[in-house]
Amino acid sequence: MIGEALAIFSAFCWAVNGAIYKVGLRYGDILSANFVRVTLTAFGFFLIMFGKGELVGILKETDLRIWILLVASAVFAFFVGDMLYMDAIRRCGVARAVPISSTYPLFVALWTAILFGKIEPNVILGAMLIVLAIHMITEDGGRSQLLGIVFATSAAVFWSFSIMIVKHLTNYLPAEAIAGFRFTIVSAITLPFLAKRGFKINFKCFKWMSSSSAVLVAGNYAFVLALSVSSATKVSTLSSIYPIIAQLFAVIVKEKVTAKIFVGTVLATVGVVLVVCV
Repeated sequence: MIGEALAIFSAFCWAVNGAIYKVGLRYGDILSANFVRVTLTAFGFFLIMFGKGELVGILKETDLRIWILLVASAVFAFFVGDMLYMDAIRRCGVARAVPISSTYPLFVALWTAILFGKIEPNVILGAMLIVLAIHMITEDGGRSQLLGIVFATSAAVFWSFSIMIVKHLTNYLPAEAIAGFRFTIVSAITLPFLAKRGFKINFKCFKWMSSSSAVLVAGNYAFVLALSVSSATKVSTLSSIYPIIAQLFAVIVKEKVTAKIFVGTVLATVGVVLVVCV
């Protein structure tokens, strides 16, 4: 039961973060907001490594090849992918951006099929449900909403690139090190851009992004702990429900969640579960 509870808690954290981004980005630009988020999140994971007494040993044992992979994964996930995701939330809302971006396991399955020449029937069925879901979620809207949907889908693609690299990195580093180092890398990459453009957030944005960092550390670490005490199938299934939970937070931030969007979200979630867990 502990593993299942941790998996549901991680799903709750991922869902609430979408709403936090929506509110926080009202008071600052995406680049500055992302810098605050990744920097504070990196600090959280470094505290975990320091508390476990593993930081110095990991730094000594990490070679250049691993650092190159960490940089590539970080850029795909937290620099390009996450900023596309935040822009998608700003343009088309939590209700649409979260379920569309949550389809990244489908792209992971696609890259796996391309690399290894094998695709399972459940992946095909899951893909069909996801395509139907995106069609339902994508209601008529203006150019900004359409761009948001494109950005959410693109975020899923970039996250899938990162996950393929992370799968390899887990053979060499613990989860908190992979997360902490990648967030630190993106923080460092962002600094030159901020030096040129300027730091454009106020205290309200800083407050919301700080909250996002705390939720992100808690959610990701809960997910890792869940995997350590329960089966990967159970944890993946339970944590995949976060787009459905996100609809509640979409309502809280005063978005209109239609029956069509909700049913599409459920279909996308079922499709992801089929891809990941069957």
